[in-house]
Amino acid sequence: MQLNPENLRVHVIHYTKFTERRGHMERVLRENGLDRFPVRWMAAHDREEVLAGGAYERGEFGDPKVISAGSVSLILKHLEVYRAVVTEPECWHLILEDDVLIQPGFVGALEDCMSELPAAEWDLCFVGLGCDLHVPWWKRRPGKRVYLRGWKRGLLWGGGGCSRCTEAYLIHPRCAERVLGSRFAHPPFSRAIDWHLNAAGMELQIHSYWAEPPLVTQGAFESWMKDTTLNPPGQSQY
Repeated sequence: MQLNPENLRVHVIHYTKFTERRGHMERVLRENGLDRFPVRWMAAHDREEVLAGGAYERGEFGDPKVISAGSVSLILKHLEVYRAVVTEPECWHLILEDDVLIQPGFVGALEDCMSELPAAEWDLCFVGLGCDLHVPWWKRRPGKRVYLRGWKRGLLWGGGGCSRCTEAYLIHPRCAERVLGSRFAHPPFSRAIDWHLNAAGMELQIHSYWAEPPLVTQGAFESWMKDTTLNPPGQSQY
């Protein structure tokens, strides 16, 4: 598996108000050799757009007491990326959020992960650390890079389902199309993007894989969830 500008697309989820994150991500992409691939910045559906016109306050995006405008914005941004993904079904698609930190040797490690994914089956492959969730030690094998997580809750590992947070993951165009054709592509929303994908995973039986060790970590900036100007006291963070 060898990546080149013809077969990989990089999608960066970005909130335009946080200009320092744009500079951070441009530097991260450059330092890790990802700037040689086509990079698409997903800046549509900012929080201000979600709030415009009163639809959020009316509950059309979901109950404002349950899900914040910022969380709705993030879901809409990921879904917009999925619409771009399905237009290029022949490519690999990497989605990154704009506060990630990338491990050295990322492109080579990503190629190793891709080479292990079963072409006929995989839907999502999470390469980020995601709330410090890991493939358990008893499943790991020397030299193996990706492990099937599937979509089921109630396993002895892996949080609440198929996702491992959404800071860094590959999505197959087939999976993007299935999600867009489902109820999960439309409001109202009731949970943050990672839990939203967990629910979609269960209903659509998404074949999710996790990279171990992870290739990406989150936390270059303090979470916007802690910004009281964006999330007033008493408003749900989820």
